[in-house]
Amino acid sequence: MKKSFTITRQHVTIVFLLAAAVLAALALMGHPLIPAEAFAGLGMVPMAMSGEIDVKKQMEQLTDVAKAAKDAIDQVKKSHTDLDGRVAKLHEEIASGKADSVTKSAFQDAVVRVEKAEAMLSKTNAELTELAQKSANLLGSGNQHKSLGQMAAASDAAKSYKGGTVELCAMAAPLFGKAAVTSGAASAGALIEAYRVPGIIVGPDAPLTIRDLFMAVSISSNAIEWVRELLFTNAAGAQNGEGTAKNESGLTFEKKTSPVETIAHWIPASRQVLSDVPQLSGIIDGKLRTGLKLKEDAALMFGDGTNGNLLGLVPQATAFNALLSKVGDTKIDMLRRAILQVAKAQYPATFQVLSLEDWAEIETMKTTDGAYIFGSPTNGTAPRLWGKSVVESHGLETGDFLVGSSLAATIWDREDVTVRVAEQHADFFIKNMVAILCEERLGFTVERPQAIVSGAFA
Repeated sequence: MKKSFTITRQHVTIVFLLAAAVLAALALMGHPLIPAEAFAGLGMVPMAMSGEIDVKKQMEQLTDVAKAAKDAIDQVKKSHTDLDGRVAKLHEEIASGKADSVTKSAFQDAVVRVEKAEAMLSKTNAELTELAQKSANLLGSGNQHKSLGQMAAASDAAKSYKGGTVELCAMAAPLFGKAAVTSGAASAGALIEAYRVPGIIVGPDAPLTIRDLFMAVSISSNAIEWVRELLFTNAAGAQNGEGTAKNESGLTFEKKTSPVETIAHWIPASRQVLSDVPQLSGIIDGKLRTGLKLKEDAALMFGDGTNGNLLGLVPQATAFNALLSKVGDTKIDMLRRAILQVAKAQYPATFQVLSLEDWAEIETMKTTDGAYIFGSPTNGTAPRLWGKSVVESHGLETGDFLVGSSLAATIWDREDVTVRVAEQHADFFIKNMVAILCEERLGFTVERPQAIVSGAFA
């Protein structure tokens, strides 16, 4: 049996730990050959304190064990070398037939010595590991050494303190050498997810106003033909006597044609997002419908009748007769004069359209003793003035008003609001895109423009 000695990873580790522990201990002791700045990254530069006795004891033990480790390694190496020689000699003697009991006994003795040396080396390894851990604890927060507070209290500076300010130790760097784990962007912030409120918060929608004022009729054509009275000459009167001609009145008409117009808009969207976010499909549908109705409301009020637009109320309304006004009229008075003008056209006024600002001003009018003209602000009554409905318009300019009769105009619905989805647009098919289209078709006729009065507050 032949054994050979090799330097194992265990031996290298022992020597490395030994060197690190010795250097660390020397630095803590303020040894002149080991600059303290080499350990400044630990957060503290040690100063001379009375706690040096503990460190020196640790160093003495560490030195003894280190010497024992060196001796053990040398002994093992020597024993292996001796054993190698004895094994080679024994092989020669066995091969030549000269081996005797003395030679065999010497060989067994060498094997025993090697085993004892290895056992001593194993024990020394354990002791060295324990002392290396204790030496490392001198730099940490273990229980094998005095705490910073105990060392500070035992220092010469603390013992000789007679009042004032004294520096016990110098901080060369932050107490913790590594960054703390926080919720900041440079630390663990990426792991924190904000709470997502379910659903989507959509913007407000303005209320519809004008469509609700008039009758709506469904039709199945692309145009509306209607006949309007143009001139009526009323010559009714008493017959001058028997055999005399009676008075002849006149009545003429004109034929009018109003086109059915299309109001529409669309949104491109990917098929993936509509599948992945089911709620989004309903939101898009609702917003497209609402947006269309808001444009319809504006067209019924202000449309100029060109380029596919409806011809609305304001362009066809009869101008307010300023001769009906009186000196000192308030806004409330002027609205009553406009109602009178509609009535003089032989149609009953049913509504008044005002801007949000003008209606707010009217509602806040007070009597000379501070009482609200329209009663308590908490009564919650529907907006009415002179017994007629008040419609608040987001599109009407401040200072303008519109008074009219619901008999003055008609809405003609050719196609109700529809929403369609299609891929047949440009290259949408190969891009997994769809076009979501919302549209309606309708016509609008103002048969009695005298029953719609438009004006401005003086």
